[in-house]
Amino acid sequence: MSRRGISVFSTGNEELDGRLGGGIPHPSFIVIEGEHGTAKTTLVAQIAFGALNSGFRVVVFTTESTASIFVNQARLISIDLTKFYIKGLLTVYTLYGKSMPIDSSTVKSAFDRLVTFISSASDQYDIIMIDSLSLFLSYVGADDVTKFIQATRLAVARGKTIVVTVHSEIMDEKLAKILRASSDVYYKLGLANVGGKTVKVLQIVKARGAPEPIEGTVAFDVDPAFGIKIVPIVIAQS
Repeated sequence: MSRRGISVFSTGNEELDGRLGGGIPHPSFIVIEGEHGTAKTTLVAQIAFGALNSGFRVVVFTTESTASIFVNQARLISIDLTKFYIKGLLTVYTLYGKSMPIDSSTVKSAFDRLVTFISSASDQYDIIMIDSLSLFLSYVGADDVTKFIQATRLAVARGKTIVVTVHSEIMDEKLAKILRASSDVYYKLGLANVGGKTVKVLQIVKARGAPEPIEGTVAFDVDPAFGIKIVPIVIAQS
């Protein structure tokens, strides 16, 4: 499906697609914000799964795990990326490592390389995902973020989709506003209590290019047997 040159691809989860207005707009700049434990990485894995099944090549930069952990954790919740990873259709780069120093110089250098990668990304990848951007935002300033956004907007203009996750609780509000304003799609994740059970809540704050009506709020659980499982909104709001 498409509208004004923007297409959408399925997440690989039909129920979730229906709540998101048909799927994930492509090309676009997508910001996923939420506190720790709100399933940001799960949503990244689900989007990657859908993109890979749609024939796109995906690269994931993770600052929170190794490549094998990222792929294995997704598999444990029925989002199986293994075959794509083995075939080289999914590439995972990591900044995670116990022996790797995390300091201003190291992180700033990695951020500059990331911006360069996005700026010069060839046709090798269609979807570029960063989970999460929070580590970088702890060490860089507004000028650096502006350069990142400029690179991202140029990549989107070349037909790429860029997905970033950020942690609400550790992100500077000034930098947060810059990211939110520049995004095409902005998802805000949180938690809610439903009948004594905690569920995840996805607020679709912005979704330019969605070809179908969207639901403003989507409640879901993460089930090992089914992956992302939608909780009926009437229940979530009770």
